[in-house]
Amino acid sequence: MISKSLKAKPFIKWVGGKTELIDQIDKQLPIDFDNWENVTYIEPFIGGGAMLFYMLRQHPNIKRAVINDINSDLITCYKTVRDNVEQLIPALREIQGQYYSLRNMAAKREMFMAVRQRYNEKNLTR
Repeated sequence: MISKSLKAKPFIKWVGGKTELIDQIDKQLPIDFDNWENVTYIEPFIGGGAMLFYMLRQHPNIKRAVINDINSDLITCYKTVRDNVEQLIPALREIQGQYYSLRNMAAKREMFMAVRQRYNEKNLTR
């Protein structure tokens, strides 16, 4: 069982992320923000989630988060992590094991390309 008390952190690198702006954005919060109760954090452009995960770590008064992004695959990824992490972790470990069992970089690259192609073909057929 995965602990619900673990603090999440970004698991995707995303172009245009807010990582470099976190301190500036945080300084714009009201001085008494940490005294607010039952805060809902809304993130309209989630991307890699750096700002969301920072806010959840730094401000325990945030009790709910609502995320959005124009990229539906990205939202599906977050929903999968949220709703099916118990199934996701073994699946990722299996892929990781297959990858690390390969002896040379050419084989690893071939596996990566095959997985990427399967993903892209799946998304083109929607």
